Amino acid sequence: MKLKTLRMLRKKFEYAVSENNIYEIETIARYLENPKENSDEYYEQKNHTGYASIDKPQIKYFKKGTLDAELPKMKMYDYLYLRNKKNPNFIALNYYGRKITYDELFYNIEQTAKAFLELGVKEKDNVVISMPTTPESVYMLFALNRIGAVPVELDPRTTDKDIEITMKESNTKIYITMEDCSPMIDDMLSNNQELNEQIKKVMFISPTESLPFGMNYLSDFKDFIERMKGTKPKVPTKEKYMNWNDFIKNGRNYKGKIDSPYQEGTVAEIIYSSGTTASPKPIQYTNETFTSMVRQVELGENDYKAQDKNLDIIPLFLGFGSNNGVYTILAFGMEDILIPVPVIDGFPKLVKKFKPNHILGAPIHMNVLLNYLINNPSSLKDLSFLKSVVVGSAHLESAKQYALDQELEKRGCNIKVGPGYGQNEAGPGLSLSTDTFLETQKPGCSGYPLIFTTMSIFDPETDEELKYGEDLEGEIRYKTPCSMKGYAFDREELTAEYYKLGKDGTIWACSGDLGKIDKDGGIYITGRKTRQIGRNGFKFAPTEIEDFIISKIPAVESCALVGKPDDIQENIPILFYTLKEQQKNYSPVIRKEIIALCSTLKEYKIPEEYIEKEALPLTPNLKIDFRALEREANSQKSSVLVKKIEKNI
Repeated sequence: MKLKTLRMLRKKFEYAVSENNIYEIETIARYLENPKENSDEYYEQKNHTGYASIDKPQIKYFKKGTLDAELPKMKMYDYLYLRNKKNPNFIALNYYGRKITYDELFYNIEQTAKAFLELGVKEKDNVVISMPTTPESVYMLFALNRIGAVPVELDPRTTDKDIEITMKESNTKIYITMEDCSPMIDDMLSNNQELNEQIKKVMFISPTESLPFGMNYLSDFKDFIERMKGTKPKVPTKEKYMNWNDFIKNGRNYKGKIDSPYQEGTVAEIIYSSGTTASPKPIQYTNETFTSMVRQVELGENDYKAQDKNLDIIPLFLGFGSNNGVYTILAFGMEDILIPVPVIDGFPKLVKKFKPNHILGAPIHMNVLLNYLINNPSSLKDLSFLKSVVVGSAHLESAKQYALDQELEKRGCNIKVGPGYGQNEAGPGLSLSTDTFLETQKPGCSGYPLIFTTMSIFDPETDEELKYGEDLEGEIRYKTPCSMKGYAFDREELTAEYYKLGKDGTIWACSGDLGKIDKDGGIYITGRKTRQIGRNGFKFAPTEIEDFIISKIPAVESCALVGKPDDIQENIPILFYTLKEQQKNYSPVIRKEIIALCSTLKEYKIPEEYIEKEALPLTPNLKIDFRALEREANSQKSSVLVKKIEKNI
């Protein structure tokens, strides 16, 4: 190791000691003791095997020495505090203009932890929380982690039947939700004696709790008037029901121990999968799921800096929301701008209002932003404040990605849209796209694996690993320190199905996604193993046709191909599509274009029906809801049947 490098490391070491940064101290000390580990030879690929799990071709995109770094072994709250204890006056949360510092954040977490303990919540207890992303939701996530209990995050839009199931299978004694949901919960408990006996306390929280002074009083007054008029449900009053203020006030009586000890592999949160193609499944995240994600992001090429601002539009009850949208952002000492309501059409206005440095969104957000910038050239003229725009959840068409890049560049933004790939089961991030990587202009690529994440492609029938860089398609399988512990509540069989023992003797997670890996380690998702359409003895991935239509007909905003079961053909493909706003007047012409284009496909891939919609249905994490479209397709009369009837007539 060069003398100059040693001096630089020693300076970093001295600074780490002054900051009491334990992990940085250990990491640098290891470099100084073993300089060969940081040598060029360590990162050179000598004997290529052709298998991504061994060669790890993406290593060239990481700084030398990153593979030697260690992952945190502590509770997620403790790691958050360790990284921010020197930043007490930095802004942690921004809620409709009310700014909450890190000092206030940690104080409120402690008060919330005491309140839970005073209610009788113990280590390993499950607490079901059905809330949007508010400051109280954030406090509860970390407070329960401090005492060793487990928040079970549930979408507030969940049906009463599914809420009842979650209450029972989690064996929760406490249920927490919004005030507006109180009549439904009261009715549920009144009509279910067993559940009523199980639930000891229900907390109804108003989303106005943390609004800026004055705004909260105005909002509460409006709610009062609406309840008096009968246009807003009244919150029932019973002994087991409480509000946030009483909850916190009650916690002031607690004088005992707060923090539970750290144990590796302990469950820190349970979230539910999106249910895109199957029933939602309860996913168990550990402390390491959170802390390892932060460390992997930190070791990659990123522009996250303390005091940067992040626009938080992904709900906390989703893995991408709690892990990437809240925890990772706060771990970097940034200001997290909480948006509690789902925002799609109003997304550009939020960008204009808050001028965030970072955005994590779904393809639909990027499509809305792109359309807004194209149709409003005089608005949002300066986007130079953006330092990263990350899109996950689902695939963003390359044409739209590059078009958005161009619109950002026109407005002084020096970065490109960075597609990523992940799954809720993976914590949920698996890959990222850095500026260096994006310069290669890889159409359809979802980035490369995070530093401690191993990804490869396998033949789903033989379980043989396939070679990368040869345009071979297989199932994406992975190993990551952020992986879930498994599915909760007696879903052992589902957990066993998700993981497989590889021929290399290690456990691989089977994503169910089909894809390819290029020579640089870039990941390309081509479809779902389970989302295939079988017709007349052939099988094909619908994404192939969807991407083909989007790339060839610019007037199409989005499309989805689903199969309708048929006794003769096995399935009949039906295409649902939406048009861009400015193209809707030309609907008949565009429909003919789509039909003509699809006629060039192989016969078994040609859609039988073409249905234009105002918008495609979405799951809670803003993916296209294919199950809903399948149900709609099943309600459509097949044109094949119609033609037979017409012929007989």
